[in-house]
Amino acid sequence: MISYLKQTILVLIGLLTLASLELTKLPDGNLHLHVLDVGQGDSILLTTPSGKHILVDGGPDLKTLEHLGHHLPFFGRRIDLLILSHPNQDHLSALPEVTKRYSVGAILLTGAPFDLTRYDALLAQVQKQNIPVVTADPDQDISMGDGVVIDVVWPPTKLPKDFLKNENELSVVARVLYKNHKVLLTGDIEHGAEVSILQSGADVDSTILKVAHHGSKSSSSTGFLLATSPNLALISAGADNPYGHPHEEVVEKLERMGLKVRNTGEEGTVSITLQ
Repeated sequence: MISYLKQTILVLIGLLTLASLELTKLPDGNLHLHVLDVGQGDSILLTTPSGKHILVDGGPDLKTLEHLGHHLPFFGRRIDLLILSHPNQDHLSALPEVTKRYSVGAILLTGAPFDLTRYDALLAQVQKQNIPVVTADPDQDISMGDGVVIDVVWPPTKLPKDFLKNENELSVVARVLYKNHKVLLTGDIEHGAEVSILQSGADVDSTILKVAHHGSKSSSSTGFLLATSPNLALISAGADNPYGHPHEEVVEKLERMGLKVRNTGEEGTVSITLQ
């Protein structure tokens, strides 16, 4: 009898623990930003105050799926907006599987005609699942409700010919706007796109910057950083990766400008609550 009671109590404790964990995933009226620890790649999850989910990129493998299972409620099988910045493997890999396992409200893509097998496979899966496709357009903001707005900055609908052979330069760049918060997501843009964005007159002012291209010295030009003027820089890079990301000179530049720098390669998933 005592043994049975102990087992029952242990089961109840386990259920209560699971329930409490699930409750922490429910909407709490804040915007949550998670730069997921996917190793050497990019995957970012945003959850709006009312519980809508925005997934930006899918990392180099299937780790993104593990993170979604951790951050989304057990019954939450919906991604309201999927954004692929560009079809490099370290940004795309988990997305075909995401479209199979989750109900996806829409996918935002750059309008570039990438001739890549992995990209074609994603597009085929998107078509199979009847997921609406939205082409990035700086003239069209995307409202997610709760005052959360996706302000597309780059690329223009008329794609620059000089960049057509460089997937990085045509990365979707967007600001996530909420109250007084401005989160600038930059994909893997390099110096050329940074200059073009500034020349276009686009508003890139931000409070939080997702540093481009994993902190590579091919990005984060001084002029671009001055224009963005954030106070927090987030870097997604794998620990001890073979590329040396983030490059030391980039981190030093960010710190000289007074920015706090947080790096998934050092601390794992970086989570921020925006009130």
